[in-house]
Amino acid sequence: MKERKLTHDNEYKGMDVLQFKKQNVGLDKDILECIYDRMTDMLSRHSKVYAMRFDVKQPEQMQDTSNQWFSEFQAHFVKKEKRAGYDPSYVAVREVTESGKPHYHEYLMVDGNKTEKIHEHIKNANEAMNCTLGIPKDERTGLINDCTRNRKGSRQDNGEQINSKTWGGQCAQQASFRQASYLAKESQKEPQKGVRELFASQVKKDSKKTA
Repeated sequence: MKERKLTHDNEYKGMDVLQFKKQNVGLDKDILECIYDRMTDMLSRHSKVYAMRFDVKQPEQMQDTSNQWFSEFQAHFVKKEKRAGYDPSYVAVREVTESGKPHYHEYLMVDGNKTEKIHEHIKNANEAMNCTLGIPKDERTGLINDCTRNRKGSRQDNGEQINSKTWGGQCAQQASFRQASYLAKESQKEPQKGVRELFASQVKKDSKKTA
């Protein structure tokens, strides 16, 4: 079992994070740092960054519990986002339910000068999933959750336009990092030996030096 570096604080490096004190659940610092690095990277390269979350479920009939199908999906998805000029950056985590089936939570950041809505990115994710499964492009699988409804079914916001130079944009940054910190919760993370848990885009070398 992986030994995690956990935090129960209400912020990380000055950014708001979710808390699960009632459940006695901590946040994984390595995952928070991964999100922080990529947000810093994107803001060093774009005056505005659009950030959002979505979830990916495994098809019910699929017995494979490895990450191969998700890796194939992610490759198709990132390619579509790059072709559209969005310059995507992402962090995704694998979690496993009691049934043993994996699911994934993903935090996506793109060039906010090119987009300000989640719809095109969810469309790309759905099409990437269909390509992975070999089914028609427009068929709805229900495997991509756009996170616009909470567990009770009530509508919730998803997507923030981050601009570190404006007050509103800074508030959006705090709200977005808090939303992204959900990926770092320690619950439902049961890493198996040799099975990857964390997926992330590379940080540009130049921006890491100036961060």
